[in-house]
Amino acid sequence: MSIGLIFIKMISGFLALVLCMKWTGAKGVSNLTPIDFIWSIMLSEIFGNGLYDPEVKWYVVLLMIVGWCGLKVLFDNILFRTDKIEKLLTGAPQLIVLDGEPIKEQLRKNRMDSRDLSEGLRKQSIFSLDEVKRAYLEKDGSITVQLKAHAEPLTKNDLEAGEPT
Repeated sequence: MSIGLIFIKMISGFLALVLCMKWTGAKGVSNLTPIDFIWSIMLSEIFGNGLYDPEVKWYVVLLMIVGWCGLKVLFDNILFRTDKIEKLLTGAPQLIVLDGEPIKEQLRKNRMDSRDLSEGLRKQSIFSLDEVKRAYLEKDGSITVQLKAHAEPLTKNDLEAGEPT
């Protein structure tokens, strides 16, 4: 296969991938759900295999990319319209800490240990479970935390409430 043909396949495939990402509303990498991750891997396989296989025509690669993206849009619409299917396939936030106590069963179900939990909390500048009212493991693997009242940062309203009028 000539270098010129590889170059044409690469440019047209890149443009098709960019358009697919815009069309499907793909998220940033840090927000990928497992389904988004699988979708991305398959998309790269379609493009990569078509790019270097001399027997595959460039328009077949483009059609496959558009077809795969169309399937993703259809799948996303089904998930958007049906909460039960979305929860089944992408999951739901899981309560993993309640009133400063890790819920060991939930941690085990999500294949997390205390080190993973501590790391997730430290990334949010939380160094003690005693500060945590609730913590959730989100669908994308991030941890969302609700602090106890005594651990909440002060706000301007808090300071103004203490001033004499």
